[in-house]
Amino acid sequence: MRCVLVLFLIFPIFTFSQLTFPENLDFEFINQDQSQVSLNSRLELGLNLPPEILDSIQVYMEGEPNNRGGLNPFMSWDINVEAHFKHEKSQFTAIGFWYTDMRRNHDLNIWEQLETNKQFRVRFAPTELGNWQVYMTVEVNGKSAFKTVVHSFNVVSSDNKGFVSLNDSTQYLERDGETIIPTGINLPFPSNKNNLMYSTDENLDLAAWDEYQHQVQDYILQGGEYFRMFMHPSVLDVEFEEVGYYQNRQNLSWEMDQLLSICEENNTLINFNLMYHSYFMKLGDYSQFRYDYADYWPDPKAWPYKDPFVPSGYSVMLDSKTPSDMFLHEEGMRFLKERIRYIMARWGYSTSIATIELLCEPWHMDENPYANEHPYDQASAAGDIARKAVYEYHKQMGSYIKDSIQYNNHLLTAVGRFPVGKTAIYSHFTNEEDGYVDSTWYLDDVDFITISYYSTSPAKLIHSKSSSNNIFGEEENSMAAIIERLRKTYNKPVLFGESDHGDETHMCSDYQGHKIDVMRYAYTGAIGHFIWAAFIDNGVDKSHINFRDESVSWPDIISAKDYFNSDWFSEIVNSKTALGREKINFNPIDKDVVEHQYIIGKDSDVAAGYVYNRTFNIFTVDVDEIENLSENGCGRIDENFKTPIEISWRPKRMKVEGLKAFTKYRLLFYDYTNHSLISEANLRTSIFGNLKLTHPILTPKKTGTPLLWYRIERYN
Repeated sequence: MRCVLVLFLIFPIFTFSQLTFPENLDFEFINQDQSQVSLNSRLELGLNLPPEILDSIQVYMEGEPNNRGGLNPFMSWDINVEAHFKHEKSQFTAIGFWYTDMRRNHDLNIWEQLETNKQFRVRFAPTELGNWQVYMTVEVNGKSAFKTVVHSFNVVSSDNKGFVSLNDSTQYLERDGETIIPTGINLPFPSNKNNLMYSTDENLDLAAWDEYQHQVQDYILQGGEYFRMFMHPSVLDVEFEEVGYYQNRQNLSWEMDQLLSICEENNTLINFNLMYHSYFMKLGDYSQFRYDYADYWPDPKAWPYKDPFVPSGYSVMLDSKTPSDMFLHEEGMRFLKERIRYIMARWGYSTSIATIELLCEPWHMDENPYANEHPYDQASAAGDIARKAVYEYHKQMGSYIKDSIQYNNHLLTAVGRFPVGKTAIYSHFTNEEDGYVDSTWYLDDVDFITISYYSTSPAKLIHSKSSSNNIFGEEENSMAAIIERLRKTYNKPVLFGESDHGDETHMCSDYQGHKIDVMRYAYTGAIGHFIWAAFIDNGVDKSHINFRDESVSWPDIISAKDYFNSDWFSEIVNSKTALGREKINFNPIDKDVVEHQYIIGKDSDVAAGYVYNRTFNIFTVDVDEIENLSENGCGRIDENFKTPIEISWRPKRMKVEGLKAFTKYRLLFYDYTNHSLISEANLRTSIFGNLKLTHPILTPKKTGTPLLWYRIERYN
C-alpha cells in the first residue's frame, strides 16, 4: 500500500517530456497470419506500452473509486492508441482499447482474470483483398508519445460476409450487394432464471452466459440468421457503478467477444442496442431497480422493502437524481462518448453487427412509473426536458460515431413507438401547444427508423381503408400508410425492432400469433421484423397452463425469414411498383374479417401477397384449452373477431389491382403450416388490370388454412 501511495504522489509530476521513444516499441498480430488475413474477419493487433505507462495505469486500477490517480486506460484523454490501416482503395483509423483476458471457472462459478500480454488491442475487419499496411500511434495526456514501425499484411478471400448497408434506391438493407429482410427474434440479454437483475444478494451466475450462448447457438443451428440484443447493465454494459472505470466489467466484455466469434463463424447478424432504458429511468420498470439511475423508491408503506441498490455512477458524479442530466450536461456526455468509443473500438469492427440502435425505448426518459411520472409524453416543462435529452443524445452520439471517430461501417438507427393517429409523424404524443418536439428521426446520422409496436388487435395492420387498394388515402389508418408517411417525412425506411401482442398474451395461442404477425409484416413496406416474446423458457412443468417455452415459435419465424429472403421475393421487393391492401366483410352482418395485402413487382409481371382470416387470432386459437381468458390479455380484442368463421372467396372476392389489363396470370397459393403448394389456377385480369382472387377456404384453425401466401406470375 505504501508503494502505491508513493506512485500516486509521483504521478502528478510525471510529464510527457519524461517519456522516451523505445526503439523496440512494436505490436503483434494476435490472431491471424500476416500473409493470409481473411477478408471481412477479425484481425487483432496487440501492443505493450513502456513500464512507466503501465505502472501509472496500475495506480489508476488500485486507486479509490471516483477519485483514482494515475492514467485511466479507458479514457482517450489519458491514453489514446490508434492503428492506421492503408490500402490502395481504402484507409481507416481503428481505435485501441484496454483488454483483460478472462476465463470461466465453473467449479467456483466465477470469471478468472488471466495474465494478459499486449493489453492494448486493436480490432479491424479488412474489406479489400490484397496488400495492406498498418502502424500504430499513442498519445498520452493528449500529446503524441509513440509511433511504431509499419507492418504489411495480405488479405485473402474468405466465406465471411461483409457489412450491412442500405440501398438508397430500393430502401432495403443489403449485405454483399444482396437484399436482406431481417426477420428474427429478440434475444435481449443473458439472465439467471430470468430474474438476476431483480436480486438483492446475488452476483451474476456463469449459467446466465452459458445459457444465453447455448440459446444463440441453438437458434443458429435451427436456421436463425438475425436477432436483436441489448447492452443491459446487469450482464453486458461496460460501465455502470463508476463512471469511466470499466475494469470490473471486463468479464462481461470478454463474454461479448465470445458471442461475436460464434456469430461471425456463422455469418449471423445482430441488431445491437447500446443502452437499455432502465439506465435513464428514475425508477426501473419491470422491477429492474438494481440498474436504474438513482435511488428513488415507492412509498415504503405500499412496498414491503427498501431499495437495496446504489445509484448509477452518473447519478453520483453529477450529484443528480434526474437521468436527463446525463444527456444535457457536458460532463455527462463527455464520459458517455468515451463509453461509446470503447464499445466501437472493441466490437465496431464486426461484420456480425448489422445495425446499431443508440437507445432502447427513449420514451422512458426520466420516468418513474410508480409515481405516475411519464414526462416524455407530457406537455410540460419536464416533458420538454425529457424530449430534448433524447434528441441531444442521438444528435451528439450519431455525430461522434460518424464524424469524430469515423466508425461508418454500421447503420445507425433510433427507436421509437408507432405514431398514434392518422396524421402523426412523431414517436411521442403531441398537441397544438408549443413545446419541445423530439425530432430525432430527422437527424442525418440516423439511417433508418426502428419501431416498437404492441397490439392484440387482429385488425392492427389495417384499421381503416376506403380508397382503392394501391392508393394511400388521406384518411387511411393502416400500417402500410403510416410507414409510407414516415418514409416520405424522414426519407428513411422503417424496421420493427420489437413487436408482439403485449404482456400476458404468451399463453393465448401457442405462439400462432407470432406466426400470423411475422408472415404479414413484409407486405406493409417494413424492411425487417423482430418478434419480442421468443426468448423465455421458465422451466416449470410443461403441462402447467403458464408454462413458457417461447422457442417453439422459432421454426415459424425462421421459415418466414427464408420466404422473405428468397431470390424470387427479393426480386419483387427490389422492383416493386405498388403496395396494395384491402379489408372486407364476409357476410353483410360481419365486420371486416378478411384482410389482404400484396406487392407488385417489375412491369407488373409478378406479385406476392397473402389473405388472412382475422377470426383466427390469439383469442380464438385453442380457446377451449385456455382458462380464465377474461383475466389476461387474450380477451382484450374486438368482439367482432371472437367468433371463428370459415371464409370462402364467395360472395366477395378480393382483388389485386394494377396488373396488366386483359392478361393471363398464374395464381399459386401456399399452405400456412409448411408453405407447400396447395392450389394453382390460371386467371385473366379485367380491362382495369384487376385480378380477382379465388382462394381456398380460410379455416380458422391451427391445422387449417387461416392465412395463405400466394404468388402471381404472368402466364407465357
